[in-house]
Order: sequence, then structure tokens, then C-alpha cells
Amino acid sequence: MATKGFDTVFTGISTACFYPATTEDSLLQIAPLGPACIEVFLNAAMELRPDYLKKLRSIAEGSGIRVVSVHPYCSIMEPMLFFSYYQRRFEEGVELYKHFFAAAALLGADTLVFHGDIKQSTLPREEYFRRFSILWETAKSMGIHLCQENVERCVSGSMDFLADMKRNLPDVEYILDVKQAVRSGQNPFELATLLGEKVRHIHMSDHRKGYDCLVPGSGVFNIREFLFTMRKTGFSGGVIVELYRENFKDIVEISRGFQHLSTIVSTVS
Repeated sequence: MATKGFDTVFTGISTACFYPATTEDSLLQIAPLGPACIEVFLNAAMELRPDYLKKLRSIAEGSGIRVVSVHPYCSIMEPMLFFSYYQRRFEEGVELYKHFFAAAALLGADTLVFHGDIKQSTLPREEYFRRFSILWETAKSMGIHLCQENVERCVSGSMDFLADMKRNLPDVEYILDVKQAVRSGQNPFELATLLGEKVRHIHMSDHRKGYDCLVPGSGVFNIREFLFTMRKTGFSGGVIVELYRENFKDIVEISRGFQHLSTIVSTVS
């Protein structure tokens, strides 16, 4: 696998923050905030069409923004598509995700976010790794890094699982999601140390007691120390604000949080 191609840490915002606004409207709301990059959350099958993707890329490039990653809307279906006991469904799942890999490439992105199987799964880990490897190789052949994200409702919500995956699939990279770590009862600092240089991007949010997904700067999470910890592991890549629409009042609040994060990142990059 090629190296990351990043030599610094940079900030971005996910279009998921503005859901259920359309993906293009979300991008138009993000553009004035001045991020270096965005993650595009594709929300419908029609958004895989080349003409639509070219429109999105044109909006991003016109605003000086780089699309670095894509998040498929059908992550919730990944347990059924890739980790059932029905082989034909797995094969069709690989064919389906080729469309997402192609979409990412057309947007100029090189990363696709993957959630994986549910934590109640009975599928042996070695079979998970075998199937993930097939999908990872398919993505690689199309110029895309398939990255496992830590997700509370999935097997990847377990640090033991992630450590095992890292040992068995040493070339795989990861999306470290801070809010998902909190939901899983994990210490984000310990997860940072575990995944280390294999983290490609970070999904950043703040938190405090009773609230696990807040605008950066509005909770108690020591973002600066966390990013210093990440840099010590060799991390370089995107620190991307990923919230849900109910987690901020208006564009002013998310802008303030993004600027807070950007100021911190400038001191560690």
C-alpha cells in the first residue's frame, strides 16, 4: 500500500453534520467556513451518478476545498452485505462497493469509511479479516484506501478486535472516531496509542458527562493533548469535524468550533 501522502495535520468538516440537508447544500454551507478538506457523506444511490459527483467536485474545487474521504450511506447494511453466511450476497456487496470506490475517485478522494459487522456477530474474526481483505484489495486496485472505523454498535467498537485486526492485516488503515470511542467506553488516548501511525483520519468531536457528541471546544475533551499524542505516533492526515445536526444550534456555533479546532491543529502540525 502506498504511503498516506500527507506530511501534516489539517482540518476538515463532514457533510454529515448538516444531514438531512442535501449533500450539495451541505457542501455549500461548509464552503464559507474555510476548511482545507471535507468528507462527503453520500446519502442516496442517485448521488453515485457521475454527473452528480462532478457537480459536487466542482463546488468543492471552486471553494478551494479538497474532498479527502467518502462515507457510504449504506454502512448500516454492511453486516448483511459482507458478513452473513450467504456467499452470493458478499460477492454482490463487493460489486456494489465498487460504485462507491469509483465515486470517491471521481470526487478526488482516496479514502472510504467502513463500519463493518455488528458486535453481536457470530462470524469468526479470521473470516471477517479474510472478507475485509478481499474488499480492501478491490478498493486498492481502484486507488482507494478502505479504512476501518471504530463504531460502538460494531465489532470495531472493541479495542481487542482492533488490536487483532491490526496484527492480522498490517497494511490496513483506520478512521479514529472520538465520539464512537466514548460511546464504547474506550479512552480515546488509549485508542490513539493502539492504532497509532495507522490512523488515516480522525472524526473529531467534544464531549462531557451525559453528552458524547459536541462541537469542539464545548466539552471537556483535551483536544490539544490528544492531537499531540497522535502526532507522537506519526499521525498525519485530516482531523474532520463530524457531528449530527442536533449537536449544534446554527452555523455560527459550528463555525466557532471549527475555528477552535483549526487553531489547535495549527500548533501541532
